[in-house]
Amino acid sequence: MSYAIVENDLITRILSGDLVAPEGAITFDAALSSLPADRLGWDGEAVIDVATLDVFFVGGDARKYAVAAAGRQEVECRYDAELVKDAGVWRLVNAADELAALKASRIAVLTAACAAAIVGGYSSSALGSEHRYPSKQTDQINMMGSVTDSLLPGQAPDWRTPFWCADESGAWAFRHHTATQIQAAGADGKEHILQCQTKLMQLSVQVMAAASAEAVAAIGWEV
Repeated sequence: MSYAIVENDLITRILSGDLVAPEGAITFDAALSSLPADRLGWDGEAVIDVATLDVFFVGGDARKYAVAAAGRQEVECRYDAELVKDAGVWRLVNAADELAALKASRIAVLTAACAAAIVGGYSSSALGSEHRYPSKQTDQINMMGSVTDSLLPGQAPDWRTPFWCADESGAWAFRHHTATQIQAAGADGKEHILQCQTKLMQLSVQVMAAASAEAVAAIGWEV
């Protein structure tokens, strides 16, 4: 035997087997017990397969009910249809909604790629040849502190500061920088961040202007 517990026109529990039915439990056709739980609903009189319905009553909680009630909007749709509330009215999700959601998802991916690029390091020729500098948040703070120190009045003419960087062979070390060199390395770091942010802005504009899902999918963060 199969039983359903119905609360507020929704089936909240399904019970089956040889048991004493809880108070208020409703028996239903055993043939329906093989269906997934989201396929079962209460039409006010019996447990039914909601996949047979083409009209639902949508509540403020976005749930689809088979029973009309105050505050529920009648919508022609399938039980598994995706709905969206537009100007206070529930309607079926359309192609424009799907494209907008895809665009938001793509921009989120690009934003994450931009963040990763910003902290992924940058190149600078401040030491006379190209070196690779780290650019994680702590590295940015350290660079800012070094640049600020180089600009303080009263520094000795031979002022130097060590900063972690890698040469063209990939060997990392604390290498001494003059005031001019650390300022150049810091400026290149700032330019790196601005380039990443500018790229994100440009790609986001392209995404928003895309007219199809295929066009959106084709926009990526190229290294």
